[in-house]
Amino acid sequence: MPQRYVLCIGAHPDDNELSVGGTAARFRRRGDVVRFLSVTNGDKGHFAPEYLGSPERLADRRQAEAENAAAVIGAEYQTLGLHDGEVYVHLITTERMIRAIRSFGPPGRGPDLVLLNRPQDYHRDHRYTAQLVLDATYMLTVPMICPDVPHLERMPVFAYWHDDFTEGGRFRADVVVPIDDVIEYKIDMAAAHVSQVFEWLPYNAGRLEQVPPATDPAARRQMIAGRIRAEGERQRTQTQELLERQYGPNTVQYVEAFQICEYGRVPDATELRELFPLHDPAGHVSSQ
Repeated sequence: MPQRYVLCIGAHPDDNELSVGGTAARFRRRGDVVRFLSVTNGDKGHFAPEYLGSPERLADRRQAEAENAAAVIGAEYQTLGLHDGEVYVHLITTERMIRAIRSFGPPGRGPDLVLLNRPQDYHRDHRYTAQLVLDATYMLTVPMICPDVPHLERMPVFAYWHDDFTEGGRFRADVVVPIDDVIEYKIDMAAAHVSQVFEWLPYNAGRLEQVPPATDPAARRQMIAGRIRAEGERQRTQTQELLERQYGPNTVQYVEAFQICEYGRVPDATELRELFPLHDPAGHVSSQ
């Protein structure tokens, strides 16, 4: 099987791991090249006084966390370096996105698959990150746009990761990836983002007092493991019909689901099976 290039694009340094960490781990296990691209450097996602007047310190910390998370599966990490909360769609950011996508993978070929959130997402940075990618799609193949980076001779496949938002339409599961055999990797990647999963996100949700102390790393990992496992089970429940069509009767417990974006290359059933790592933990191959 040829080595494939998979580009995961999120607005913030932890978005990719929390959303598609399992699938990314399956790609890496297959021998594919995976890059996590964060549009922002995440320099606003905290509350501690030492960061309020020095966001660059938080950016440095999140850079290190993101690199540690990617290293769990041997993935690459890159950031465009925009400030957190300041993602806007304009000429400069659109061209930066075009260059970032074109430059990942062999010249003229680029990535085989790009994973991203839908533009219906609740967070403005997320919505505009998705729009930047969508605005870049056709332009990737136009030679006279950003001519300093070779244009792509074929369009990548773009796929949205799962969400529950209904504004602008509900998520449609086109493919389901079982992640039972890599769920521990996803948990480890999430746990590497200490500033977010154990500090900022619980604080923002009003649950900081429920987080185990830093002196009890096992309890902390158990906490984030519960969240990751619950999400994997929830996606399995929501996509059970498609899951059974792919594999027949199965014992899959955790999945990540994706919707193919019509702005990129739309794969047929055969290419879809070859592109995504569609094997359940028991080793069965999808018959979709």
